[in-house]
Amino acid sequence: MPPPPLSFGVIADVQWADIDDGTNFDRSVARRYRGALAQLRAAAQWWQAHAPLAFVAQLGDLIDGKNAPLGQSRRALDAALELLDTVACPKVHLIGNHELYNFDREECAQRLHTARGGREFYSITPAAGVRVIVLDSFHESIILPTAGSPSSREQITRGEAYQRSLQLLQAHNPNDILSRADWTKGLVGHARRFVPYNGGLGRAQLEWFREELSAAAAARERVVVLSHAVLHPDACDGTTMAHDFEQALQAIAEHPCTVAVLCGHDHMGGYHKDEQGVHHITFQSPLNRGAEGHAYGVVTLHADRLEVRSPALGDLLPSVKLPTAQLHADDSEFVDLPFPKLNKQAEGTK
Repeated sequence: MPPPPLSFGVIADVQWADIDDGTNFDRSVARRYRGALAQLRAAAQWWQAHAPLAFVAQLGDLIDGKNAPLGQSRRALDAALELLDTVACPKVHLIGNHELYNFDREECAQRLHTARGGREFYSITPAAGVRVIVLDSFHESIILPTAGSPSSREQITRGEAYQRSLQLLQAHNPNDILSRADWTKGLVGHARRFVPYNGGLGRAQLEWFREELSAAAAARERVVVLSHAVLHPDACDGTTMAHDFEQALQAIAEHPCTVAVLCGHDHMGGYHKDEQGVHHITFQSPLNRGAEGHAYGVVTLHADRLEVRSPALGDLLPSVKLPTAQLHADDSEFVDLPFPKLNKQAEGTK
């Protein structure tokens, strides 16, 4: 008998702030900061109506970094968490770059429960045969809390993770990455990822990741990977990948058990099915449409496929390269993504 379906909520890059609407850096996309909170409220109501959920995955950037210089970080976070608390299931919060603009890691762990077992990367088993691996894609970064005290900022900059990230960026980016210069000037191809608003997993986390995948394959488990920064360049605009995404992809390819990698960070979203059949999904941001949008959904793991469902799937996923959306009985939209055939190696010989 196949295992029962497992469902969990998903949302990424809410980035709400109590400020007027704005745009992204090149002014090509609107950012509806207050409307993003209204959309989170709608998401919480929709998730609660679709209970039971195993958990809700908040993939990072719950509040915008603009809160920090205004002294609004804690109030903004409280408002967002109050809405999420209305959903009767556990929450899995990831660290994004905007968490680190607003708080140090200690406060992230305290308020968002981002750390388990003393670190921000870990795995959970919400059901038999399923392992969810949570990555910290900013484990090594040079991001500092905007309103942090001089002593706390100095403590971060003296850390080994900060220094390794700084050396990596300076080796691959000729621009002044410690100022507000044009960080992307002269960068081409995948080198465009070497900018301060991205981060990396680091050697220790990558080794742990390989061990987790190896254990999951040996246990014949299906794996879903959660990361804020994107792990595949074809699942984004080519600039929002983790600094060491190539090593992460190699680990996934070496252990045939991963069915999906779910990310945020690129507000316009993305999708790519790799050579092993792994689905790399980057969810769009509620900032794009604010109160009018539906950039949230439910992911369901069936015995043979992954289902992504939303009140308006086009707000959550870009339509490019995806099968045509279908309608549920409640008028929500969904798309079915078959599990990788390669994953059969992880199931053993029947």
